[in-house]
Amino acid sequence: MDDGDLGVIRKVLAHDLMQVYVRLFLLLTVVWFSVETFAPFLALMLWSVILAVSLYPLNRWLSAKLHLSEGKAAIVFIVIAFLVVGSPTIALGVSLADHVRDWVAILNEQGFQVPVANPSVADWPVVGPALFDLWTRAHEDLMSAARMVQPQLISGGRVLLGAVANTLLALVLFFVALLVAGFMMAHATRGAEQTRQLLGTFADHGRGDEIQELVVATIRSVSNGVVGVAFLQALALGVGFLALDVPAAGVLALLVLFLGVLQLPSALVVLPVLAWIWLSSDGGTVANAIGTAYLLAAGAADGLLKPYLLGRGVDTPMPVVLIGALGGMAAEGLIGLFVGAVMLSVGYKLLMSWVQHSVAEHEALEHPAAPADT
Repeated sequence: MDDGDLGVIRKVLAHDLMQVYVRLFLLLTVVWFSVETFAPFLALMLWSVILAVSLYPLNRWLSAKLHLSEGKAAIVFIVIAFLVVGSPTIALGVSLADHVRDWVAILNEQGFQVPVANPSVADWPVVGPALFDLWTRAHEDLMSAARMVQPQLISGGRVLLGAVANTLLALVLFFVALLVAGFMMAHATRGAEQTRQLLGTFADHGRGDEIQELVVATIRSVSNGVVGVAFLQALALGVGFLALDVPAAGVLALLVLFLGVLQLPSALVVLPVLAWIWLSSDGGTVANAIGTAYLLAAGAADGLLKPYLLGRGVDTPMPVVLIGALGGMAAEGLIGLFVGAVMLSVGYKLLMSWVQHSVAEHEALEHPAAPADT
């Protein structure tokens, strides 16, 4: 091969290599721009997918019962969901606004006065003397007592204001995600097929179908094991609060629901209610004992239901799903419950598949198949 041929080969290779670099640069630019454009809507789309996957069995059941297409059934389902979820939310917000307005009116009244401090408060351990002194000052001069705790009031007000703002933002995000989820459920069949094709491009089609089924089952498992258990526990405790005439029973039940979704113990609500029952309730000893037993049983029900429902229908050990849900929530907040469980379940499935494939290859090398007789 002479120098002329080598020069031609170098020019062709340089041209092809330049083409590869240019195409790679353009591809990375498109990917980067797409990620930057989609990033503000990532949380919304994740919640929409989670809601769509979790609620699709109900939409399919509604479609069969009403003899409607999936699209029309999704419209009916979303309208019902907005009425069921939105009406109590609006009512709770209006009630909270009324209470705040009443408290502001009371504080603005010239005749408002804090009652006389109870002397028994001073005997409480650790905080008793300071609390009694603050209560006495508030009775004598409310403004001077407020100045004593002004830094705490300011910091607490900021925390409370931030919590209210985050709650309102989360509610708006939830309702928008619910609307988008309705659109996804209306096109669920085509969306599932496109997802299956997308996963098939990264793996073989059999593995893509398996991963899709695992993701769907994991999302529904976490929905049932976390949100479903929290709802059932809040319902059971709410019935108990109503039966025992606990003040603000509905608000306490809603608080139990939020605590359950956030994976916090319901004892944060149950224990103060039990203290109120035994210290301030007018019920007899037998009624209080029965109510205490019921509330303790309902408060501990999540420990029995969650392990059963959290791994149901998933071809992954329940501890893997639970660790993924709790770790995801610690890292990414509420949405991490689902993302963490899905990612850890898929990772576990891929790891075990790789291990099984390696073991099969090792056994095939150690015990080669005997040649067939001719």
